[in-house]
Amino acid sequence: MGRVFASFLIKEEINRLNLNYRIMENKQVEAPVLLIMFNRFDETKMVFDKIRQARVKKLYLACDGPRDGNEKDVEEQKRLKTIPDLVDWDCEVHTLFREKNMGCGRGVSSAISWAFENEDRLIILEDDCVPSMPWFSFCNHCLEKYKNDTRVWTINGRSQHLNHPCFHGYDYTFSIYAHSAGWATWKRVWDGFDIKIPYMEQFMREGGFRNITGSRFEQKKLEELFVKPFKKRPNLFLTSWATPFDFYMLSHGGLAITPRENLIKVYGMVGTHSNTSSSSYVYSIPASETFTFDKEPLFVIPNAEYNEVHLKKHYLRMKRDRYKPANILRIIKKLIGKKILNGKIK
Repeated sequence: MGRVFASFLIKEEINRLNLNYRIMENKQVEAPVLLIMFNRFDETKMVFDKIRQARVKKLYLACDGPRDGNEKDVEEQKRLKTIPDLVDWDCEVHTLFREKNMGCGRGVSSAISWAFENEDRLIILEDDCVPSMPWFSFCNHCLEKYKNDTRVWTINGRSQHLNHPCFHGYDYTFSIYAHSAGWATWKRVWDGFDIKIPYMEQFMREGGFRNITGSRFEQKKLEELFVKPFKKRPNLFLTSWATPFDFYMLSHGGLAITPRENLIKVYGMVGTHSNTSSSSYVYSIPASETFTFDKEPLFVIPNAEYNEVHLKKHYLRMKRDRYKPANILRIIKKLIGKKILNGKIK
């Protein structure tokens, strides 16, 4: 009986120390937030309102310049330049408003590099990614806990497989797949990123994705998702930073933390940046305001079951949905709109 009671006391003391550690950790370290904007004031304001509610201590605001001849971009950016004036709490604010347009690839990646000039960690939100309040505390906790664990590269805010059995009862898991719609990372990760991915051919010669997954099916699909786009469009980095970053992380064996509940509400189907190739289900998942993270995984290793579920139920589903009639029509309309804007159709 005495041993059982002593064991109980030891467990209680460990729990108390862990709780005190978490409280001290959250008080001592709070990650800066980078908000990346372009030409959607209304959506940006929704994201900003959550940042205001979280009362972050340091905020970076970055905005790409207007596209040539696009008056809507000019007008929206006049409104976006008022965002810093809305900061009405104790917060250190840094701004970067570019005069010329750099595009979705270099515009976003250069904004992240700019913020990392002064920081060792960042919570990164784009103008269509509205976080829940638990997102901030979850990021702060993980950014501190895994700051020196070079196996861990990113923290995902988006989660498509809510409370799926592949989480094995934990509140988050480790995956090989990163998400760019609301995420967090460290300077140690970002500093090694080259958006042009100059080492792709060497990576493929040395075994490529066969070295990452034991499944030939997964290997083939990863090549279709993260190698084929570069072969089709060598200058992919001009229009996308996320696909090069995903390849960078996969090819270096980095792990992403993914919560069991979704913490980012994505509005990517709204406005001029609407993503015509993505599945609408991604944008229908609400962000949880009740998420907790008391049950943390014991092992910092890739969850193979989650990886398989995510590949089949997310990436391959998006690929199938890309060819639905409604999405094809949206793509055609967008292409025609661009040609009209460029004066190719009158």
